[in-house]
Amino acid sequence: MHTLSRWPELIVRDRRIMLMAAIGAAILCAVVQIVLYTTSGDGHGPGSLAGLALNLLLNASLPLVVRLPRTVGALAVVVTTVLALGTGLMPDAVAAQTGPITTPVATPVVVSFLVTLLPWHQAFAFAAVLALPVIPIWAPSWGNLYEALSSTALPALGALYLRARHELVRSLRKRAELADSERRLLAERAETAERQRLAADLHDIVTHHVTEIVLHADALRVTTRDDDARTAAEQIRRAGTRTLTELRDLMRVVTTGARPAPAGRPQNDTGGDLAALAAADHAALHVEGDPDTVPAVVARAVYRVVQESLTNARKHAPGAPVTVTISYPGDRADVEVRNAPPRRSADPTLTRAGSGMGLTGLDRRVTLLGGTFSAGHDGEGGFTVTASLPASATRNAATPEPRASGVT
Repeated sequence: MHTLSRWPELIVRDRRIMLMAAIGAAILCAVVQIVLYTTSGDGHGPGSLAGLALNLLLNASLPLVVRLPRTVGALAVVVTTVLALGTGLMPDAVAAQTGPITTPVATPVVVSFLVTLLPWHQAFAFAAVLALPVIPIWAPSWGNLYEALSSTALPALGALYLRARHELVRSLRKRAELADSERRLLAERAETAERQRLAADLHDIVTHHVTEIVLHADALRVTTRDDDARTAAEQIRRAGTRTLTELRDLMRVVTTGARPAPAGRPQNDTGGDLAALAAADHAALHVEGDPDTVPAVVARAVYRVVQESLTNARKHAPGAPVTVTISYPGDRADVEVRNAPPRRSADPTLTRAGSGMGLTGLDRRVTLLGGTFSAGHDGEGGFTVTASLPASATRNAATPEPRASGVT
């Protein structure tokens, strides 16, 4: 909770409310002062024209109290002192007729604003200085003492109570907001832990079955006498081994955020043959730079981006020319897959066969590796998929939102 010795933090809404209250108080005090002046039968004391002018001057300064509280407080002290000295210098007969000194009508309002806006010791110092001329100290009386306390001490205590209550409510509101944020954070952590647990279960299941496939394929490769069967078994064994390696690397990135393995990987550890992949879809492939400058997990992500983009083009733009451009500047891998407008209508059965998560999954995968991904129409009837993956990618702590347009 904020201590009362510090300047309270006012938001824009609080300042507007206080400004409107100050304007309303200024108008009300001016009306009361004019009524007192017109109903006063004598021509001396607070009802005089000079006293009226001083009171109206103090009333007019009230809208400035929000921005200049010390200045308005000093003006109130000056007006009160001048009125007190003027009454003290009156002849005894006139002073007896005028009665006790009347403080400016706006004094309680000024004191309330000062207590609200200033540190408490400054505000109460102003209140004490305003009370002394009213008593007055050179001719104290019980009537003057009552008037001084009712116009300074009571408004100060009331404003102090309201200020303390306002700060208490604000502190409780902040605590409630912090508690709500903490609950959301705990829920997000629980969700993340559950996702990691499910990922671990998926890893165990897939690893178990793929390992069985690899073992059986290796046994078939050794025992069979058919060359075609032996070749197929070898391909199955390599694909299974590659799948296990890729799954292990991805699980390391997802669960621990570890950096991928540095460059220097085996030449065939790319996740697949990009040239064969492009040739199978009759796509033009352009490669610039050395693929060995990126780690294996990034190379496999490049392969997946090209693979999914070609699948997307085959489904939604049948017969359209496709161009695949991959560059390795040294610190990253840039991929662009662009297809021209389709030459014939897409097969509805084929377009509905996918899960609709192909490009979205690519977006999440690339973002997870610290890269950027975009997919959308190029404005000429075609479709373009681009991705950029850093060579030293790390896991993005935030859960990426899908930005891809189009479905697979």
